Amino acid sequence: MAKRKSAVRVRDEDRYSINDEEIITRHFANLIRLLKEEEAAEEKRFQTDILDRKPEDREKGGKALLWLELYSQHYTPAGQKLLSFGYSGGRWLPRYSLDVGDVVALSAPGLAREDRCRGTVYEKNRKEIVAAFQARLPAWVGRENTYHLNKEENKTTYERMQEAVRDAGHARHGQVARLRNISLGLKKPDFGDPVDAKRLSFFDTRLNDSQKKAVISAMEAKDVFLIHGPPGTGKTSVLLEMIRQARHAGQSVLVSAPSNAACDHLVNSLIEAGEPVTRFGNPARITERLRKHTFSYKLVENSLARQIEKNETEIERLFKQNDRRRERGANSWDDEKALREQIHALRDDNRALKSEIFHQVWKESDVVVATHTVSGDPLITSRTFDWVILDEAGQATEPASWIPMRRAGKVIMAGDHCQLPPTVISPKTGRESLCYTLFERFHDVLQASFKIRLEVQYRMHETIMGFSSREFYEKKLTAHAQNRGHLLADLKGVQAGEETKTPFVFLDTAGLGFEEKEEEGTSSRFNEEEARLVARLYADLVKAGVRPSQIGIISPYKAQVKCLHQLILGNISEDVEGQEIPEIDSVDAFQGREKEAILVALVRSNLKGDIGFLSDTRRMNVALTRAKRQLIVVGDSATISILPFYKDFIRYAETVQAYRSA
Repeated sequence: MAKRKSAVRVRDEDRYSINDEEIITRHFANLIRLLKEEEAAEEKRFQTDILDRKPEDREKGGKALLWLELYSQHYTPAGQKLLSFGYSGGRWLPRYSLDVGDVVALSAPGLAREDRCRGTVYEKNRKEIVAAFQARLPAWVGRENTYHLNKEENKTTYERMQEAVRDAGHARHGQVARLRNISLGLKKPDFGDPVDAKRLSFFDTRLNDSQKKAVISAMEAKDVFLIHGPPGTGKTSVLLEMIRQARHAGQSVLVSAPSNAACDHLVNSLIEAGEPVTRFGNPARITERLRKHTFSYKLVENSLARQIEKNETEIERLFKQNDRRRERGANSWDDEKALREQIHALRDDNRALKSEIFHQVWKESDVVVATHTVSGDPLITSRTFDWVILDEAGQATEPASWIPMRRAGKVIMAGDHCQLPPTVISPKTGRESLCYTLFERFHDVLQASFKIRLEVQYRMHETIMGFSSREFYEKKLTAHAQNRGHLLADLKGVQAGEETKTPFVFLDTAGLGFEEKEEEGTSSRFNEEEARLVARLYADLVKAGVRPSQIGIISPYKAQVKCLHQLILGNISEDVEGQEIPEIDSVDAFQGREKEAILVALVRSNLKGDIGFLSDTRRMNVALTRAKRQLIVVGDSATISILPFYKDFIRYAETVQAYRSA
């Protein structure tokens, strides 16, 4: 007779009906379908942008670097092999091309596609690009005269998202099933034991009352708590306090975000606060100054790492020995088998050593930071964390969010669904699309006690803040006294004048004949006359004493960013130490950033009233809220006012005497 299985105890409140099960099945089947459609769309784009294009067109489009010389080979402390490339004679590399963190395929002229090796761009300056490789490099590397680097697909993200969605959809019990049911409105979340606010000692005594309330509520939450952080409201300060409180209580924390930049920002904040932290991920995708805090570097610093290095050296020697024997035809089947067994034994030994080091690292730090994709690494999924904190949760698709959430005791989500949405190729929108995030889903179903909106902002002059507060936050944002009236003229070395005493300007180019154009080979737009106007405005600010590094220039279009770069920076090298330059970039790149002065170039100017993705008002909310003391927006009112959002924006500018005709 078959042995009876022991029953799994399930809380009554975690049981769900057949109808509930249908809702769960339908929802997660839809997510899998959407993921497959998105992956297919991305593969099609990769085929069109990379594989189907001539090599020289790929290079022109910033997707490749061709005919490179191999300058040098060396290793990182974490054991990655670094190859440094550049053009013959030290010519400058294109400014807009492969960038740090990009996955690339290394090849040589005439080499078959299957013989290429994959790496990651590690560092880049105007004359040199460095790629990092984890795996053993093939013998042809180092023998060729010239090399090519092409941007490559990264399928790991989709594999881990699909795995996470299936796990969440199929879970029958436990916390992941409970979080799933709460997100779908099938169950209600709980609070645990109350925290005595009077006895709680805050690490950061500067927190305001709503920030403290957010920390306390997160500590009390048993399942999930949401923090809605509009621009400049100190969301990072709140998360930092939560992490420190959890660690002080002996609890483990996994902090995850959709981008490496967001993760690095949190790691830097923890380091500045003196908190130990372990950053997971490919060091090539992590800010250079933070790499020593990565798991890979900590592994190397461990005393057991020397044995791993010896084993790797021996594996390399065995491979080379095998290659030489093959060339001489001296390898028998028994020799091959013995070699494989030796290599397998050494690799098994290394896996065991790395596992031991991993457990030692946990003892040193209970705070781990990783992107959503990296959170699916087997090392991280081998344990459950008391807290899982998802930052920039409004920028992550639901499937991506489930990757770290599977390891949660409780989940804290922080973000702003009124700012940048997830990057999705599919044009589908609404609740049944990938654009509808898990943060929004929770926000829609949770009771008021399980979420909070921070409403005191510490960045912008109140006039800069005003439109965003009206349009996105029900006029609830208030500027703190320290920044409510601050101006460029208040900065040291800045001359007082009209251009430095005005916090906000909309400069209207309607009727001037500024024409947008489409960049050759892309669908991106640029407007050269508008760019020249922005360049003059920038020069006026610098002449008035504002430092270049205090100024940010934003455009929603990459082609306009390139145009502005050329006009303002020309052939200035960005690698000269101590040289100050403005930051010129896209809206997405400025998410979470701030500057004393921001100039925004809207680009679109046409008779049809076609505004393209300027219609994404959440993206514009980001652009309009990066400035601390001055915001200048340049655009064609006749074109953009086709959308009510921009009509309201222009009307607001008129109300606060910020409207100017160019």
